[in-house]
Amino acid sequence: MTARLLTSLLAVVLLSGCSAGTDETADPAPTSAAPSAAATSAAPAPSPSPSGTVVDVTYAGGEVTGVDARVNVTLGERVVLRFTSDVAEEIHVHGYDLYTDLVPGTPAEIAFTADIPGSFEVELHQAGRPLYQLRVA
Repeated sequence: MTARLLTSLLAVVLLSGCSAGTDETADPAPTSAAPSAAATSAAPAPSPSPSGTVVDVTYAGGEVTGVDARVNVTLGERVVLRFTSDVAEEIHVHGYDLYTDLVPGTPAEIAFTADIPGSFEVELHQAGRPLYQLRVA
């Protein structure tokens, strides 16, 4: 009886360990695409790719280009947020509590799985400057 109980407990522990390993950083972020060379006044839609949606944003001269005020992504998909800035700052994705540092002229990325539904502000954290709303549905 004790051996059967121990075997059952061991099986439960092993099975639960398999489902807990959803490491969001395991998938490497795509690195082959270059950031947009020129900003345009009309914001293109986020780019779907085999690895998910890529959102390219430029912050220069106090202006945000590359996106509309709201960016829509599908719940459960992989998202790569790419940023280029002319100021040193920190990007913050509210709700997901993700951050990355910006170095002027150097592209930065935040890659994650959009697994929390809702609308989330993406901002220049220290300045408190909203860049856009990320809508996950």
